[in-house]
Order: sequence, then C-alpha cells, then structure tokens
Amino acid sequence: MKRVLMVSMAALLAGAMVTPVAAQDVRARVVAGESARDSNKGPVREDRREQRRDDRNGHREDRREDRRDWRADNRDNRRDWQADRRDNRRDWQADRRDNRRDWQADRRDYRHDRRDDRRDWREDRRDNRRYVRHDDRRWRGYQWRPEYRYRAPARYVYPAGYRQVRWSVGHRMPPAYYGRPYYVDYGSYRLPPPPYGHRWVRSDRDVVLVALATGLVLDVLYDLYY
Repeated sequence: MKRVLMVSMAALLAGAMVTPVAAQDVRARVVAGESARDSNKGPVREDRREQRRDDRNGHREDRREDRRDWRADNRDNRRDWQADRRDNRRDWQADRRDNRRDWQADRRDYRHDRRDDRRDWREDRRDNRRYVRHDDRRWRGYQWRPEYRYRAPARYVYPAGYRQVRWSVGHRMPPAYYGRPYYVDYGSYRLPPPPYGHRWVRSDRDVVLVALATGLVLDVLYDLYY
C-alpha cells in the first residue's frame, strides 16, 4: 500500500515538472507562429500602403487637373462672353448712330418741307392780297354778262383720266388741268393781269386763275365761253 502511494506521488511530481516545460514549448511555438505570420504579413501591408498612397496621389492629381481644366474653361467662357458683349455693344452703338442719322435726316427733310410749304403759303397769300378783280361791268359777281361772252376758240378736251369739275375759289387743281395747252391770253379778253406765279387757264366754258406752284384756285370766271 505504501508502495502504491509512493508510485502515484512520484507520477504526480513527474507530471507537474513536465507540464511547465510543455506549456513553454507550446507558448514558444505560438510566438514563433505569430512572428512568422507577422513576417509574412509585413510586405503585404507595405504594398497596400504604397498602393493607397499612389491611389491618393493619383486622385489628388486628377482633382488638380480637373480644377485646372475647369478654370481654363471658365476663363475661355468669360473671354467669349466679354467678346460677345463688346460685339453687341458695338452693334448697338452702330444701330443707334444709324437711327440718329436717319432721324436727323428725316427732321431736316421735315424742316425743309415745312419751310417750303410756309413759303408757298406766304407766296399764295401775298399774291392773293395783290390780286384784285377789276370793277368791270362785263361780269356781275361771278357770272359773265351774256353780251360779253365769247365763242370758244376750239373744242375743250379734258386731261386724260379726268372729268368735268366745277372749280371754286380755294380748290386745288391737279397739274394736268393747268398745263401750257390750257393757258388763256388774258389780254385778248381784257382779264385782270394774273399775279406772279399764276396763270389764267381754261376749264371747259370757265376761266380759272390758278397758282402754278400749288394748283390753288384764286379766282373763277364762269361761262366766259359759249
């Protein structure tokens, strides 16, 4: 019995002495494995870091290039916009100058026309004031006395495209009515001398005193011819 106890005690002591050594061996193997794994992972991590740096640097370069391109495009767009604005301003200024010249020319023409109309009106008014019908017993008012009427020298022909008109003082005759073929020799009929710029013209059986410049009728002697 004592021998058995001694044998078991010896076995226990031997196991206690063996266990720390085995544990140390296991621990050493684990450390060696981890170091081996770390040694194997070291180059991979470095490669990944290098790749990440390269990717980051490439991304930065791309962003710089994109920013440079955007700035260049923005400068080009601004130059184009400024050029278009200058062209539009030049066109607007040219159009404004042309419109101003046209307006000034129209204004000058209007002034000249107005002066001419005023001169004609003054001439007509001056001639109207100068002209005075003689107090002649051959006509009574605007009616020519029958005993002093004259036979028409020729058949009257109206101007082409016109018809018979009963003219009155203040009317305006078209130029076709008082052309040279319709002039009347006022001396032959002892008519009042026409003012300057006026003529006695025949209109069928009547004689009309008309302004040659404007066609304004100054006087009418009805039924001079029969």
